[in-house]
Amino acid sequence: MVGMRLGRVLVVALPTIGLAAFVIPAQTRATHPAQLVTPRALPCIASEEVPIMHTEPLPMLEPREVISAVSAALHRSNWDSPTAFYGFETALKFLAPSHPAKRARAKPAGFSRFMRQPHKVEQTLWEEMRFEGDVILMQDDDGTHEAYQMVSMRSSSSDEWWSARWKLVKVEMDYGTTVKSQWMVDAVFAKEPDVPLDVEFLRAEKQEEEEYAGLDWNGVLVPSESPREVVYKVMKALRNMDEPYKLHGACVATRYCSPLNRAAELSPQVFAGYLEDPWYSLLVEWDEMQEDNDECDDVDEDLPNVADVDTLVKREGDDSFSLVSWTLSLHNGQWLIDSLNIV
Repeated sequence: MVGMRLGRVLVVALPTIGLAAFVIPAQTRATHPAQLVTPRALPCIASEEVPIMHTEPLPMLEPREVISAVSAALHRSNWDSPTAFYGFETALKFLAPSHPAKRARAKPAGFSRFMRQPHKVEQTLWEEMRFEGDVILMQDDDGTHEAYQMVSMRSSSSDEWWSARWKLVKVEMDYGTTVKSQWMVDAVFAKEPDVPLDVEFLRAEKQEEEEYAGLDWNGVLVPSESPREVVYKVMKALRNMDEPYKLHGACVATRYCSPLNRAAELSPQVFAGYLEDPWYSLLVEWDEMQEDNDECDDVDEDLPNVADVDTLVKREGDDSFSLVSWTLSLHNGQWLIDSLNIV
């Protein structure tokens, strides 16, 4: 076992662990001792400061190197060194055009306010960090290449670990004589759902309203997919589990699990295994699906970050439809699944 500690800052990576279904009892979650390794992005130094090994996104950087660079930039030792808001300015360079901060045209000062909110600030106060499981690579319906990585952090060796799921996308960049694609951060799914004030923190004081493409009521980011579109996409992917490649359906399902859903921490392989249970098998065996005409997407006006969606499905030969109720929440401007219930 090879270890690495940055003063009081520790970076580790875990061996591959399993991922799971939508509602997993706590006792079924496997635990593994940490395997300490030296990530290429963070060398061993005797200091409480965290070096930023890559200050610009580059085509040759792998997803974990991008995550390491952004995490280092957001570490409190780099907030205002060597210049004011330096760490936040550096992190902004690694964000994809689809990230809420880029869509809101955030400046370093605004991004600093955004990241210091109570439900986000832990991403900047870490002293220990580790990667959980493998990087999961997939391709979305529109051809976008995506990567997902679970990352755990804590503020000290005596604190509990907390986890966040990073989503990266391949973005084409013009390098003058050629166009190359590189990994950039699309979202970090962690802690509580979005709140309307998130975008307000990103705003520069004198920016005009018309500059905010992608914003709707009260400045809330307009998700690219509605709650119902997310549910239908997951249902159809699960029904065609191995198309266009093996376990694609499970990859899509875990990709849309929120941080409030334990399945977000589980692998597509184990997730697919849970769907063999008779209780969940309907999700992969249904032959007919129709919208529940009694209710539409239930987005609470007082809680615009939570939605409920009902779907009716049945297998061929069943006498009646079964009701599948889904609860979703908004994270980084994307609707993700918190839970489901089959009646």
